[in-house]
Amino acid sequence: MADSVHPAPADLDKSETNRADVIDIKHYENAANEATTMEHKMTVREALKTHPMAVVWSMLFCVCIIMDGYDSDLITNLYGLPSFKRKYGYIFQGEYTVSAPWQTAFAMSSPVGRVVGGGIQGHMAEAIGRKLTLIVCLLLLTGFVFITFFAPNNIVLFVGEMLCGIVWGILSSLAPTYASEICPLRLRDILTAYVNLCWSIGQLLASGVLAGYDTNDTQWAYRIPFALQWIWPVLILSFIFWAPESPYWLVRKGKLEQAENALRKLASGAADPAEDAHRMLALVQRTNERELEYQASSSYIECFKGTNLRRTEVSAMAWAIQILCGLSLPFYAVVFFEQAGFPTQQAFNMNVGMTALGFVGTCTSFFLIARFGRRTLYFGGLLFLTGLMLLIGFLGIPTNNKSVTNAVAGLLILWFFVYFLTVGPVAYVIFTETSSTRLRGHTVAIALIAYSTLGIVYNVASPYLINASEANLGPKTGLVYGSISLLCCFWCYFRLPECKNRTFEELDIMFERKVPTRQFKDYVIDQ
Repeated sequence: MADSVHPAPADLDKSETNRADVIDIKHYENAANEATTMEHKMTVREALKTHPMAVVWSMLFCVCIIMDGYDSDLITNLYGLPSFKRKYGYIFQGEYTVSAPWQTAFAMSSPVGRVVGGGIQGHMAEAIGRKLTLIVCLLLLTGFVFITFFAPNNIVLFVGEMLCGIVWGILSSLAPTYASEICPLRLRDILTAYVNLCWSIGQLLASGVLAGYDTNDTQWAYRIPFALQWIWPVLILSFIFWAPESPYWLVRKGKLEQAENALRKLASGAADPAEDAHRMLALVQRTNERELEYQASSSYIECFKGTNLRRTEVSAMAWAIQILCGLSLPFYAVVFFEQAGFPTQQAFNMNVGMTALGFVGTCTSFFLIARFGRRTLYFGGLLFLTGLMLLIGFLGIPTNNKSVTNAVAGLLILWFFVYFLTVGPVAYVIFTETSSTRLRGHTVAIALIAYSTLGIVYNVASPYLINASEANLGPKTGLVYGSISLLCCFWCYFRLPECKNRTFEELDIMFERKVPTRQFKDYVIDQ
């Protein structure tokens, strides 16, 4: 392996020292350039072969997102369980129901927690590292689940969900950040989109568990689904101590030897892991030094200065549009299907089928992202989702029409599938690679806060818009969400860049040069 860059010995004369510095700098630049060239030449198959442990560790980090997806689908669909309604609801027109205010409170508890958690993550992960942050969060979550499991009343359940939401807020922004920082360029889109697959797995598990207990009339029908959340912290903590820290974080902390060791472990399948790690370390260092020229520090304030403002905007909007396009409507699928006239058991089964399609859609997106890129797939998917949402709203105008009701249910399931095929997974790719490496934790945290804040607004509004005891809009809610989604389409067309096949250093250069949005795809950077 070539010698690492180091200061010239003190006993050399001045000319020899200068010559040594020139050699070191030239070697450093050549190593970084070689790493960039290899990143572009490498195929997906080669990347999987040479970086198997990068895949393993990023997937393990992202498993924690299963808990987030599980809870997102769990709490809103618990309202359909008779035993849950008896415990936390009241009698309305001869039947137990959870009041709209408490539905709203439960639905917004986790998003409120995620806003707090997102703010904490940026500082916490930068101060103690990605790995230790994950360990601390998993230990806290193990305790917080006890609160939701034993909650004797609505207030305690609300507090428990909010505390869990704080941890999920940290983990939701931490996992994609870590995945993007340890994987090679060719795997970056797949492994960050995998975050959304974990989220859909969580939803699928929640739907399956609830469907299995829909006929259970005891307290265990809702307590066991809460208890199952203890599985994931135990599973992840059993392996995470062997995971390497993010090389980018280690370089920022001046721990170059540890960063090179981490890169060597991640590239364990390469012909010469040490040489590969040496080249990548040079590229990571050069990327970090380039960003230091434009950023005074790693802080939230820097995210809103200069070219970073544009990067923060793109990252935040990419994640926020997940909510703005109408995602909260499928979250109330069971309630929606029951109001449409489907029996409770059938409503739960349909919800399972819908989340299963979400899983299939995310798996399919891995191939589409590599083929079509980020902007094309995200923007095209959003246009289709907007059309479907508006169509659902228009079909909801007629009342007491069974055929129309079935059509609306089918369109909602189709909407969910297309979402997980396009906007859902691609958003994770966009906001993890658009942000600069020094500010990634903070930028992703801001994006999460935007996403969660809008989630709170939509979770407050949705029960009142949908429920029969309130506005009773039902499917007509699609007109409201579809109109907002249409505005998001205009933003995508003018502001969303294509970042496919770009290293983090190349993206830094393009944003520094203020390359117009629609020129990102074909812009040429001289070596």
